[in-house]
Amino acid sequence: MTDSISPAALKAMMESEAPYAVIDVREPMEFNADQIHLTTSLPRGWLEFRILGLVPVKNTPLVVVDGGEGRGARVAETLERHGYKGVRVLAGGLPGWKEAGFSTVSGTNVPSKEFGEEVLHEDKIPEIEVEALHALIEGKGPLRIFDARTENEYERFAIPTGVSLPGGELILHAWDMDQDHETPLIINCAGRTRSIIGAGGLHRLGVKHARALRNGGMGFILAGLPLARGEVSEVPRPSEKSRAHGEALAKKLADEEGIPAVSVDELAVFQEKSEANTLYVLDVRLAPEFGQGHIAGAISIPGGQAVQRTDEVAAVRAGKFVTYCDSNARATMVAYWLRRMGLKDVSFLSGGLAAWEAAGMPVEVSGVLADGESPSTGGGPLGLEAAQGSVLGLSPKEAKALDGATVIDLDVSPGFRAAHIVGSRWLLRASLEERIEALCPNKSGPILLVCGDGTRSALSAWALADMGYGGAVYLNGGKRAWREAGLALEEGDSGFEGPVIDVALKPYDIGTGAMQEYLDWEENLGK
Repeated sequence: MTDSISPAALKAMMESEAPYAVIDVREPMEFNADQIHLTTSLPRGWLEFRILGLVPVKNTPLVVVDGGEGRGARVAETLERHGYKGVRVLAGGLPGWKEAGFSTVSGTNVPSKEFGEEVLHEDKIPEIEVEALHALIEGKGPLRIFDARTENEYERFAIPTGVSLPGGELILHAWDMDQDHETPLIINCAGRTRSIIGAGGLHRLGVKHARALRNGGMGFILAGLPLARGEVSEVPRPSEKSRAHGEALAKKLADEEGIPAVSVDELAVFQEKSEANTLYVLDVRLAPEFGQGHIAGAISIPGGQAVQRTDEVAAVRAGKFVTYCDSNARATMVAYWLRRMGLKDVSFLSGGLAAWEAAGMPVEVSGVLADGESPSTGGGPLGLEAAQGSVLGLSPKEAKALDGATVIDLDVSPGFRAAHIVGSRWLLRASLEERIEALCPNKSGPILLVCGDGTRSALSAWALADMGYGGAVYLNGGKRAWREAGLALEEGDSGFEGPVIDVALKPYDIGTGAMQEYLDWEENLGK
């Protein structure tokens, strides 16, 4: 039976300097509504996919937070099955924490949002209002607007005349940007944080005329101003002089701020010791660069996202962080920000991937594409091979012929809504064990588990087999294979079982009220 930890003991642990991790296994919408500060969101459905990247050392003190309903105990059992030692569950879950009189926060990526507002005030970053920027755009005068979000976000909507330039790339463009002090230089994102960090980074590098767009694209929407939609992201290349200047700026920044560099040999030693000491190797290049080859075990998190989503990487804040890029510039800039955010052991790989390859060290091409927005290790989920060896995976043809099966779809809710097998029922992965008896009272009856690609469903079928469901099988290759076999899928909301809380919508996906509330919340973090 899994041990528990009291709220008071957890609070003391989180106030210590020792390594630990606290993962909250509730769904994103639950987590965003109410959470313990500086904990890591890891919904049950993503546990096997992300836990090894978040908590790579399996004897790290690890506490699981749930909603007090028992989900944490099941997660702890799964973690113990995969070799994690000493896992404990917060007694009473989040309600128990609150009943003990301890505070919570709400929102998404709260540590990063707080930090952005601190930088705005501490560094006195100048802002421009959306109406003022719109007037400049309408005036047809020269403008330089750079969108610090990911390429995918830019393509969804963008400030008119804005150029896609993810925030981690800005240091490489600093010289080019600093040659013209007359034309307004604006950094924007969807809201506030990446605009502030982007402009703040340029200020720290000496480009003092950069300004952050206050409230970003959402500010444009709230003001009734037009946005460009469907633009193709074409990230500009810096001039060779600017790239070289970026490397010189990075050296100056490292010297002034005392940011340590590690050699290839030193990083190799860290890797050798990584089974006992938490090591995060962060590849801060753009996602396509990561896909072309990366250091084995590295996490893809492009520079601007590394600052925006630090809590999604740094589950063990007392761990060692090493950033790297192709050379030094981008990695140094990210290391600077991470150290300012309070992570104590942060360095960069001297010479980056080029030095790593020149030393004859191995480079991995995983075949798994990073999306540039969320952290990605490029690897498969923990326990997948064991699951596939323990339960039966059916081909689409075999699954189609399965008589009388209950078909349960465990895909993310947008994936189910877009395409599912006719007659299937969608269920949160977190609810599977507690709901399966009501859905399938006959443990020997056929149950076909389905997801997008067959991975989550294989792991889930394994869990059901352990519960005695001998008829649990999964669709090999998932709905992707089903579609490729020419079999029919339908779209729509028919078949949803239970609350749809697995995806936290962006404020601009909800409406103007949500956007205004979000921006007010974000701005108030700095007060």
